[in-house]
Amino acid sequence: MNNYTDKRDRRRGSWSVPIAIIAILALFGVGTWGYYQNKQLTALRIQNENQYNRAFLDLTNYVDDLEVLLAKSLVTSTPKSTSAMLEEVWRQSNLAQENMGQLPVSPPILEKTSNYLTQVGDLAYALNTKTLNGTPLSDEEYENLSKLHGFAVSLKKSLHGIEEQINAGKMNWSKATERAAKAVSVAKSNDPQSSSIENIDKNFQEYPSLIYDGPYSDHMLNAKPLGLKSKKVNVEEAKKIVKKFIGEDRVQEIQQLDSNEVGKIKTFRFKVLYKDSTDEQGAEIDITQQGGQVYWMLRNRDFGKDTLNMDEAKKKAIAFLNKNGFKNMKDTYYQKTDGTAVISYAYFQDDTMIYPDLIKVKIALDNGEIVGIESKGYLYNHRTREIPAPKLTLEQARNQINKKLKILSQGKAIIPTDFNTEKYCYEFIGEIGERHFIIYINAMTGAEEDILMLLEDDNGTLTM
Repeated sequence: MNNYTDKRDRRRGSWSVPIAIIAILALFGVGTWGYYQNKQLTALRIQNENQYNRAFLDLTNYVDDLEVLLAKSLVTSTPKSTSAMLEEVWRQSNLAQENMGQLPVSPPILEKTSNYLTQVGDLAYALNTKTLNGTPLSDEEYENLSKLHGFAVSLKKSLHGIEEQINAGKMNWSKATERAAKAVSVAKSNDPQSSSIENIDKNFQEYPSLIYDGPYSDHMLNAKPLGLKSKKVNVEEAKKIVKKFIGEDRVQEIQQLDSNEVGKIKTFRFKVLYKDSTDEQGAEIDITQQGGQVYWMLRNRDFGKDTLNMDEAKKKAIAFLNKNGFKNMKDTYYQKTDGTAVISYAYFQDDTMIYPDLIKVKIALDNGEIVGIESKGYLYNHRTREIPAPKLTLEQARNQINKKLKILSQGKAIIPTDFNTEKYCYEFIGEIGERHFIIYINAMTGAEEDILMLLEDDNGTLTM
C-alpha cells in the first residue's frame, strides 16, 4: 500500500511541473498579447493625433494665405489683378473649410467660423465674376473686403494661439475626440483646450451678414517635368549617387525604403546612417529614377549654438549647390528656425530671376552642414530659356503700379502661374505703411500679373 501511494505521489509530482510550466507560459502569452494590444492602441492614438495635428496645421496655413490674399486684394490696381486674388481667396477658404471638417470638434463649436469661411469664399466668387469682366470694385465692396480681412486677422491669431499650445504639448486632440459626442458640452470653461477652440468662434460675434451668390471652380494642368536628365538609373546606381551626395567618408550604411511610384517624378527612397551617429540621427533621401537627381533630402539631428551668420550660411549653401551641379543659382529669401536656416535659391539667367526653377536648402547654423534640400521646383521647370526683349520700358512698367506704393527696388523676373505657364515681368519691391509688397508687371503687355506680400522678422523674410 505504501509503495502504491509513493508511486502515485511521484506521478502526481511529475505532472505538477509541466502544469506549472504551462500555466506560466499561458500567463506569459496573455501578458505578451496584452502588451502588444496596448502598443497597437498607443500607436493608433499617436497616428490619430498626428492626423488631427496635420489637419489643424493645414487649416492654419490656409487661413494665413486667406488673410494675405485679402490684404493683397486691397492694393491691386486693375480689375484683372483683383479677380486673380479673389479667385485664390475662394480656393483657400474652401481648403480651410475642408481641413476644419477633419478636426474632432462638434459642429456647433465652430459654426460661426464655418459660416465665415463659406461666406468669404462665396463673396470672393461673386466679386471675382464682376472684376473678371473688367469692372472695378465699388467703395462699398472694398469696405466689405477690408472687414473680411480684419476677421481673417483675428482668426489667424486664434489659430496660431492653439498651434503654440500644440507645440508646447498642452493641446491633445484625443481628448477632444472623446468629448466630441457630447456636442456643445465639449467647451467647458475649465478646460483650456476646449475654451481655446470655443474662443475661435468668438472672433465672429460681430460678423455681419453678407449677400453673395454662387461658387466658382478653378482648374489646374498636369505639369510635365522639364529638368530631369534622360538617363534612367537602377537602385545600385542611385545608392552610389546618395553616397557621393552625402560624402563617402560620412556614410556608414544606405538602406532602401519604399520607392515612390506615384506622380510625374518617380524616385528611389533611402535611409542613410552616418558614421559616429545613432540611427535616429540619420537622413532620408529621394533620388529620381529618371536622371538620378536628388529630389529631396532631410537629416534629423540636434543642433547646437549658432556659430554662422546668414552671409556665411549662404556662402556654404551656394558652394554646396555648385558642387552638386546646380549652377547659376541666386539666393532670394530665407527663414531661421531651431538652429537652422532654410534658404530659397532661384535660377539666374541674363540678369533675370527665374523663380520657377527653385531649390530650398536647409543648413545647420552650428557647423554649416547641409541637412536638407528640396529641388522639386527645379526638376519640374529647369531649362535654358530664350528670354525675349521686353516691349515695355522699366519706366512704362513702373507707371502701371498703384501710386500709393513707394518703390524700393526693381529688376526682371520670370514667374510661374497657377496653370503651369510663365510670365516675363518687371519686379518691383515697395512699401505701403509698414508692409512690403512685390509687384510683377508683365514686360510684354503691361498687365499686373501678381502681388506678393513680404513677411519680415528677425528670423528672415518669406513671401506670401
